[in-house]
Amino acid sequence: MTVDVTLETTRNSDSVIFKLDRELLPPGTGDTYPNPDIAQENPLASALFKIKGVASVWIIGNEVQVSKDERVSWSRISSRIIETIKRTLG
Repeated sequence: MTVDVTLETTRNSDSVIFKLDRELLPPGTGDTYPNPDIAQENPLASALFKIKGVASVWIIGNEVQVSKDERVSWSRISSRIIETIKRTLG
């Protein structure tokens, strides 16, 4: 099944929300992955940390919020993040 992903900016220019067409966690719950070691427990978070420039991942309901290293541009990694989400969840 294909996953639809839309991108939503935040007030923080180093953080973007990727909204999905399905819930990843029950409403009102979320998981925070501040580094690749902790992310190993979640296949999606672990896959996202393999993208150079990803600094942290939050999964909340149907949203995946990704923060990046300030030296990396969104234009360079956003399509890779979307591809990774679709590949991991599809």
